[in-house]
Amino acid sequence: MSTIVPAALATVFGPAIAKGIGSIVEKFDFSKMDVNDSTRDDYLHCGVAPSYDDLTAESIKAMDKELKVMIAGTMHAIEKIPSDERSWERVLGTMMQNTLLEADVEGIVDRTDRILKDDTAWFKFDGSPDAAIVKEVEGWFIRLLADEDVQRATKININVLANIVAWTGASVDAIEAILYKKEVHEKRVVDVGVLRFPSISQPYFKLYHIKLNAWSQSKRVLALEHNINGITGEFSSRNFRPNKEVIAKIKPELLIKAVDEAEDLLK
Repeated sequence: MSTIVPAALATVFGPAIAKGIGSIVEKFDFSKMDVNDSTRDDYLHCGVAPSYDDLTAESIKAMDKELKVMIAGTMHAIEKIPSDERSWERVLGTMMQNTLLEADVEGIVDRTDRILKDDTAWFKFDGSPDAAIVKEVEGWFIRLLADEDVQRATKININVLANIVAWTGASVDAIEAILYKKEVHEKRVVDVGVLRFPSISQPYFKLYHIKLNAWSQSKRVLALEHNINGITGEFSSRNFRPNKEVIAKIKPELLIKAVDEAEDLLK
């Protein structure tokens, strides 16, 4: 898809969000996030952003009318949700209630996993991860998603995740802390919802949600320190296909209008 956002998509999602989840992730600067302050709203978050994959104006025209009607109807439904209330849960509820859509019960995914390290030998003195932990985090994240399309669309940098795992908590910031100190930190680092548009090869909407929480537990007695660091990940996904029985009952003039709207979406 071109970097120029079509007017129809900008109207629904807003100019910045309409550029797609990949653009949002790439522009986010994780280095400015304060992992020691869980109260700050400085993590990567987005209610629901689109993912277009290889969708083009020409490929939309080649779709069957049911898909086009489903796309047009979904855009209208999402546009009615106030932008500040457009969470993954709210969009999911809206799509579940949309009679033009049919939820695919076989496409339901709800997965939680975590990766943790309690061996400080994994980390360098500056807190950065060893190449081995980068590879391990990559494998963990791929297993959490278990979906190449999602991994490709979100473009979350594995090295960034590895650095988060390498984050250590305790530091001697007062004289009384030298003898004993225990700290537990938890910080939301990623919370994004994504609506992947249908394509010829995958003729359905995929609505998914990724949440990552970093946490650290550090305990120091005298000069000895023990750290446990990690990330808890949650991945949820739902697929929606056209409800052909409902679409077949739409009046011809409304059907033509919906088809035209879908074909004009990327213009």
